[in-house]
Amino acid sequence: MKKFIGQLTIFSLIFIMTFGVGFSSQKGINVQAATTQTTTTNDGKLRKNGVLFTGISDNKYYKRGVFTKYTGWKNWKGNRYYLKKGKAVTGWKYLRDYSGSRTKYKYYFKKNGRLSKDLFKTFGSSYKKKRMKLELNLVTHNITFLLYDGKTNKYDIPAKTVVCSTARDGRSTYVGNHYLSKGTARSWFIYKKSNPWHYYQWGVFVKGTRSWIHSEMYRGTSNKKLIASTYNGLGTNQTTACIRVQAGNAKLIYDIAKTNRYSIPIRIYRSSNKGPFGKITLNDTTGKIPGNQNYDPTDPAFKNKR
Repeated sequence: MKKFIGQLTIFSLIFIMTFGVGFSSQKGINVQAATTQTTTTNDGKLRKNGVLFTGISDNKYYKRGVFTKYTGWKNWKGNRYYLKKGKAVTGWKYLRDYSGSRTKYKYYFKKNGRLSKDLFKTFGSSYKKKRMKLELNLVTHNITFLLYDGKTNKYDIPAKTVVCSTARDGRSTYVGNHYLSKGTARSWFIYKKSNPWHYYQWGVFVKGTRSWIHSEMYRGTSNKKLIASTYNGLGTNQTTACIRVQAGNAKLIYDIAKTNRYSIPIRIYRSSNKGPFGKITLNDTTGKIPGNQNYDPTDPAFKNKR
């Protein structure tokens, strides 16, 4: 009997090592997916699942299995890293942007080395109350949130870049240095000069212009009446004069206007420079939505549907 139990135990161990564990309460056996096997062989090269590895592992950069002392920006699996002698930096770093300009920004890199492209998400709502400015590039159809850096006395901390739409005639979203009119912030902006009326979520007026910043268009004051074509047109010239953004980003600007004690400058300009995070398009976020979808996938009210 003892011999039989010993053989059974050995068989069980072999089975687990071979097939993994994880049994379902449903009928049959649910074997867990195999995990990636990382090995370093006698030649010192890193392999994953038996293949020489190229990419970033444990905050180090490898090229065909060899640790490589590369310095500069690297993109890996949709994330940005900055490498210094082959190791991914972490924390706050002053660096030239990866779009090719000579402008330096103060970037934040997470503990895993990944660049944070949304400081409001990384650090929470307290960052909405920091001194900042908005920069809207009419060429890239991007708005960048830049936080003020007390060490350099510049707005050089990129917090986030979002896609937007502007005037279809290319002129009525006025170039210049303006300010958000914080007192105008409202949960619904209704444009009553049109027939039928146009409805937008989270509106804030831009002083010295004809423009409001708000969401894309709805058929009424319900966040389940989105006009999908206006969402899918983000990143183009499609408005009369206003500035459209995704509902989640319109809510962010609304929150800033309602809670931030500082004046919020907004610079509207034209430039081929893609900015600190590069050009952001709709495809970098949700992509286009079906024509019959009646809600904005970035709307905080529908976060569970994403």
